[in-house]
Amino acid sequence: MALRRQLRVLYALDVARTQLYHFKATVIAGMGFFTDAYDFFAVSLVMDLISYLYFEEQIRRGVKAIIYGIALCGAVPGQLVFGWLGDKMGRKRVYGVTLVLMVVTSLASGLSLSFGTNDNEAANVVAVLCFFRFWLGFSIGGDYPLSATIMSEYANKRRRGAFIAAVFAMQVSTPGFGNLAAGFVVVVVSLQLKTNPRRNANFVWRIVLMLGAVPAIFTYYWRMKMPETARYTALVAKDARKAASEMSSVLNMEIGQEDEAVRELVRQDEYGLFSVQFLRCHGTHLLATSVCWLAVDITFYSLNLYMKDIFVDVGLIDPPEKSDLFKRMTVSTLLHMAIAFGGTLPGYFFTVAFVDRIGRVRIQLLGFTMMAALTASLAATYDPYWKQQKTKRRKIGFAVLYGLTNFFTNFGPNTTTFIVPAEIFPTRMRATCHGIAGAFGKIGAIIGVFGFMFTMEEHHVAPRALWALFASNLVGLVFTFLLPDSKGKSLEEMTGETEEQQLQQDAAVVAAADHIHLVPI
Repeated sequence: MALRRQLRVLYALDVARTQLYHFKATVIAGMGFFTDAYDFFAVSLVMDLISYLYFEEQIRRGVKAIIYGIALCGAVPGQLVFGWLGDKMGRKRVYGVTLVLMVVTSLASGLSLSFGTNDNEAANVVAVLCFFRFWLGFSIGGDYPLSATIMSEYANKRRRGAFIAAVFAMQVSTPGFGNLAAGFVVVVVSLQLKTNPRRNANFVWRIVLMLGAVPAIFTYYWRMKMPETARYTALVAKDARKAASEMSSVLNMEIGQEDEAVRELVRQDEYGLFSVQFLRCHGTHLLATSVCWLAVDITFYSLNLYMKDIFVDVGLIDPPEKSDLFKRMTVSTLLHMAIAFGGTLPGYFFTVAFVDRIGRVRIQLLGFTMMAALTASLAATYDPYWKQQKTKRRKIGFAVLYGLTNFFTNFGPNTTTFIVPAEIFPTRMRATCHGIAGAFGKIGAIIGVFGFMFTMEEHHVAPRALWALFASNLVGLVFTFLLPDSKGKSLEEMTGETEEQQLQQDAAVVAAADHIHLVPI
């Protein structure tokens, strides 16, 4: 293949100083993930109310797992479909569709009604709720590859990892800002409506689910105002002139045209996703990103969606028969938020601060190693130490270990598995490959949700489930060694879309990007 230099517009994006449009893109993409986090995890916080209203507080674990997992089932095809559409139709054209679908299904979830007789009310409400949550998950799944790809293609190479991580800090896989908001809403609404619990419980769970549409509504306008990414316009749509014009406006600088480069891009031999060349160049990378994402989601969705059940088992939360409905939900939500503040959010902040210094692969190796160690310690001591003697000191100790697991998941693979696929695949298939890796992650989440449900059905098997999570973390650790590190490199350098860095970059572009004044001698 002929040697190709990097287009001026792409080089200008890579070396641009961190400025307002970077933060604006982070917020626009991040608010979609804020909605994702809220919608995915809010249902776990109101599950007690659904159980109280329709199942006389004895909801079967199978029904609970279906309500938890149905949105994850929708996310799998959503990531595949919208990832593929993002590469075929453009990131911007598809980006607004996911948000509209998210708003409609969030509102519809809260309006889930029974269309049958009162005898079948529980089954009807759950069926309607699951229908809308499947399509909610479908839209949420589509947000993953699009947001990651857009942010990676907008960011400069020096701080690209931090910007993608900042978007992810809003997201669904863990209790980030969106989950904290869900907890806050649950507490406030519960306190306001705690009188007459039978009547008000029906309002609380519906209000909590419907409020997930609010941030998405406010984000839609700004998503539609974003220009298409320069990399898609230049490298996929083959319109480098338009890319340079749009990015000149965004960067507030003049970027020269490159007609010869355009002709070269049109002529170049581009292999497809199912080609032998893709298998040789990126097959190992796609396998590694997919397996690592699957491994981390098995662990983290299990521990987060069934956190309440585990905490009841070790005595941190009273069982339903020993506490008031709204009080129990408030206490469990506050405990959930405390762990998020103490473990999850610091993990995100550490990743944002260090991902472009330490590197993606090293952080992922550290995270999987510590997750394996912590889940093994929880499993080995679960019955003899944490469960048998439920003293206050031991309860706090268990919560601390649980919080540390959350910390190293986020200062580790939960964030880096989102970052890496957005950086190491060619532009024309970047969203598709990210969608494939993310779909494997959601399959891991489904395995975790339903697998944990079956183990929690039996007595004294929580340690067995924790040992399974330990094994999953070891698998992720091994496959991490197959990944390249993209720290400090341009996307084209990582993907082979330019084999040789341009030796003589346009002086005006470099000067404008770095604010250097050229003085003639």
